[in-house]
Amino acid sequence: MSGIAGRTNYTDWDKKASSLLSNLEEETKREVEEAKEALGQSGKYASSEAEAKEREKAKKLNEKKDMLNKYKQRELGVVQVLASLLPVPAVSSSSGGTSSSSSNTTRYVTRNDMEAGKRLLHITDTNGPGNIILTQDLTNLESNVPSSALQQNQKQKPKSFPQDAENDIPDETPEQRKNRMIHGLIKVSFTNLHNCTISLRCKVITGLLEISHCSNLVVKMCQGSTIVTVQADVCQNLDIQFHDAPSGKCLSNIAAPGAGAGAGAGAGGKFMYWGKDKDDRIFHAGVSKLVVGLYKDEVLDSSTSFDYQKDGQAKSIGNASAEEVQFITSVVDGQLVTEKALRPGSATGTIVAGAMGGSGSSGGSARAMTEREMKEVETRKEAIRAAVDDKFGNIKITDKEGNEIPIKKSSKLEGGGNINANNVGDGEVVEELYTNMSSSEIESIVKDCDAQKAKGNEAFVSGEYGQAILLYTLALDRAAELPDASTTTTSSTSSDNPTKQLFPRHIVLSNRSACFLKLGHHEKALADGIEAEKLDPTYVKGVFRKGLALHAMGRYQEALTSLSIALKVEPKNKQIKQALQFAEVRFQQEMRKRMEG
Repeated sequence: MSGIAGRTNYTDWDKKASSLLSNLEEETKREVEEAKEALGQSGKYASSEAEAKEREKAKKLNEKKDMLNKYKQRELGVVQVLASLLPVPAVSSSSGGTSSSSSNTTRYVTRNDMEAGKRLLHITDTNGPGNIILTQDLTNLESNVPSSALQQNQKQKPKSFPQDAENDIPDETPEQRKNRMIHGLIKVSFTNLHNCTISLRCKVITGLLEISHCSNLVVKMCQGSTIVTVQADVCQNLDIQFHDAPSGKCLSNIAAPGAGAGAGAGAGGKFMYWGKDKDDRIFHAGVSKLVVGLYKDEVLDSSTSFDYQKDGQAKSIGNASAEEVQFITSVVDGQLVTEKALRPGSATGTIVAGAMGGSGSSGGSARAMTEREMKEVETRKEAIRAAVDDKFGNIKITDKEGNEIPIKKSSKLEGGGNINANNVGDGEVVEELYTNMSSSEIESIVKDCDAQKAKGNEAFVSGEYGQAILLYTLALDRAAELPDASTTTTSSTSSDNPTKQLFPRHIVLSNRSACFLKLGHHEKALADGIEAEKLDPTYVKGVFRKGLALHAMGRYQEALTSLSIALKVEPKNKQIKQALQFAEVRFQQEMRKRMEG
């Protein structure tokens, strides 16, 4: 590399050297990446089984997050949110009070307030005084019933073949397209409304109104409204009024705008007021000073008031607060009555008809029931059993050899009493009977508990420990309604005679303790472990997780005691042996520190 007059061109040398160096670095980097790829260490694949599981959990979690985001976006696409509908009250400078003009303010909600495609109305964050009216104009809102539900959509219909008459669905005509139009809002909800009055004069397709976190609110259902069910939660001074409002039986016959006479009539063309049908109900939880009134021709026909604490004596059960205890207000024998809901409707096997579906079995949802209704259901079941016994009582059941198989008798005696020690023959086992709850109710609660426990186990296996804790807690709260809950929590137990339970709470407590350990909540894990051990000292997992919680809290001597007990129950358990060794080492280290200090 000669320069001018035979001199070396160092500038050109530096450029070539830096170029060669960068090429060497890139080549080295490429070789390293190829080596990692060959060894499976590029990061594309998991380096261990544990890492593979963690990656799979993260992938599933991201998929669920994406799904939730899509649901939120979808919800935002159909929900119309209206806030601050009433003006801020003007304060008079002379008197210091609000002006009379603001207290007489009326806000009319019409189709002009609804954006295109939005049919769920949510009114929130509004302070009175003033009036809000959901006008009848909202009934003119149109929505398409999915044509696939009516088997009219060419894209959704089954595949057709030549001469396949069964699946040959004709194209949709304009008249058919018009017939699958439904009118009105789909659902209405109110949140955080105070010191105002709302009147509903429009059709609500689902017949559902939700109210939460409101105070000093008056809600009027007028004749044009189609509210069947009201759900009110955590409100104060809530006044719900039905002014000539139709019953749920009428809703399937309420026609579209422009319908002639007879629209809104129930079976037989007769108009029915709200409350005449068993599905016309108000569900409420945590509502203080609730007032419900039925008005006919603007004259108060029936009314009732209720406070969840003073009248309902609501108390916390398990982790469920008193505000979560649900009550039902409905018309019984012509009078408004408020009763406590025994359990979620999923356990009752009964159906509430939807606003559009009439009283059929389709399109409905599970119905929560009161103690009175449960007794009526049990009475009907017993009547059916008695009728079957009367009709088929003389039938004999035989096995393959022709020998008669004895039929097991019911636990009910002919006189109506329950089986007791005096009625049972020698050698027969007498089971404990609970007079305050029927066997079907107990079976239903246990079934609910098992379902929540199974869901919690699935969440635990997926690494969703927070969700698992929630599901295990729901199972324990449900189990707290069982009649043996008080006896199992107060009675003392021993390893030779563990407490007999209708539902194995100790297993759920042990599982929840494991979740708390995973999340680092050691005190809560210890509390569940102690409770599990109380219920069944022979259940090794409860004792083991109690020992792990004590170890995590630095209470090594106590941990040694619990882990030793667990090892006695399962001497070959490697996990317990390893945990016991760790605890012994930690305890010895702690003792040395104390002696040195």
